[in-house]
Amino acid sequence: MSKKQTQPEELQAVEMPPVRDFLTETQRDGTTLCASDVYSETYSWLKLMGCENAVSRQLIEQYAMSVSRWVHCEQIISKYGYIAKHPTTGAAMTSPYVTMSQAYMKQIISIRAEINRIVEDNRPVTSNFVQEVVYGE
Repeated sequence: MSKKQTQPEELQAVEMPPVRDFLTETQRDGTTLCASDVYSETYSWLKLMGCENAVSRQLIEQYAMSVSRWVHCEQIISKYGYIAKHPTTGAAMTSPYVTMSQAYMKQIISIRAEINRIVEDNRPVTSNFVQEVVYGE
């Protein structure tokens, strides 16, 4: 008995995986996050480094969302200020957007360090490697 063997489906190369909808959704305040831009720029940089297949799509998406949420918080801080009124006492307090911005910045630093580690582990070292990773050149 011989089983009929099927040919594997041919893979097609793509420039970049499509940006998923959640990266481009309109926010409650009517703005659109810059996550799709960050995703595209990060993927392009990874492709330039020869590591676009080494970093998971989810990690790139997490990075893009963290950066875009941080930018969004910073825009709100610029619009409304650093200080807010406490809801029960009325006293001045740090705006919650400042705290959220700091939390997103910590995520950005952590995720970017992971991406840089993956790039470092999967890319041949060149004389200008540090300049490429740190400055994106």
